[in-house]
Amino acid sequence: MDEVERNFLTVGTLNRYLSAKFVHDPYLKQVSLTGEIFGYKISSGSAYFELRDEDESSIRAYVSPTILRGFPFDFKSGDKVNLVADVRLYGKRAYASLFIFSMQPAGLGELYLKLAELKNKLTKEGIFNRPTKELNYFPKKIAVITSKTGAVIHDISSTIGHRNPNLKIELFESSVQGDSAVKELVSAVKKADQSDADAIIIARGGGSMLDLWPFNDEQLVRLLSSLSKPVISSIGHETDVTLTDLAADYRVETPTAAANKVTPAILDYRNNLDQLTALMSVDIKQLLQKNLNRFEYLANSPALKSFDQVFFNHEQKLQNLNLRLANSFAGEFQKNIQQFANLTAKLDALSPLKVLDRGFSLTFKGDRLIKNAQQLKEKDHIKILFAKGSALAEIKEISDDRRI
Repeated sequence: MDEVERNFLTVGTLNRYLSAKFVHDPYLKQVSLTGEIFGYKISSGSAYFELRDEDESSIRAYVSPTILRGFPFDFKSGDKVNLVADVRLYGKRAYASLFIFSMQPAGLGELYLKLAELKNKLTKEGIFNRPTKELNYFPKKIAVITSKTGAVIHDISSTIGHRNPNLKIELFESSVQGDSAVKELVSAVKKADQSDADAIIIARGGGSMLDLWPFNDEQLVRLLSSLSKPVISSIGHETDVTLTDLAADYRVETPTAAANKVTPAILDYRNNLDQLTALMSVDIKQLLQKNLNRFEYLANSPALKSFDQVFFNHEQKLQNLNLRLANSFAGEFQKNIQQFANLTAKLDALSPLKVLDRGFSLTFKGDRLIKNAQQLKEKDHIKILFAKGSALAEIKEISDDRRI
């Protein structure tokens, strides 16, 4: 091998050398570029396109899935963008490509500044910290503010129709982008708040920052924060956050989620009711079987099987008790009769009538029994009571002599 031959390089070696130069060159890192997207496509979660300028110069560009998911905007061919990227040399064909870190629509810097200033102003005023209005758990009507065309109203209507067919939907039509959008949105919000709806949904699909800009309008945001009805906001995609979202009582990711938020799932309640009914039926059957088993146990118990014998035994005991009671009563009665006779005899023996039978008499002056002759005087009239009969007499003489 001669000297000349040793100086030749392979294409691969050259490409690897150039790639290393790209990697280590500080001027090819964090390059800020502006241009127009051409041939925008997404494959396997990554974005691929060419960035062109007015003189038709172009360079390939690549956005990884992780970076792409963090973008607050949706991009398409024809969009003018500002981006920051590393310049790298790719593949065996050695073409330069942009490895993008951040990207936004061109000309939005001033809009971002205005949005930040307005958000800060309204935050200090407490617009975004108003008390949350509670949703009616079983609403009768929902007001929806969106365009009458497009997927938003269809998604909301189909979701509510599936979850609760009895819930009414009233559409307050409005443009959701463009010059007339703010005026129409404000008018629709006022009408919705004056309606008999239980809650308000304000929604639109995804779009660029310019498409969603009407929902950052100060007049609309202040109006939403002052409504008497609860408001559910679903503007753009999950990564899009407008001032309308912040002013609403509830912010959800999609129109379908908004419909779910305000709608009790009747089918879910029915399923729960069916489950509870089934559980109650099982409990009742188990309780019934338990009592049935107890009844059978008692029915087969010796006491119930020999009920006649048990009854006879108790009847015999009752008869014996009655006989004992009768005997006891008769004996006690006879004893009391004898005691009564004895007492009567004693009383009779002490009776004054018995004394009269022995030849004595009782002398009365008026109603007073005379026990002493000194109680009388001559010519007193007295009554003498004998064992048989009585006599009236007049006192002729009174003497202290007790001899007969």
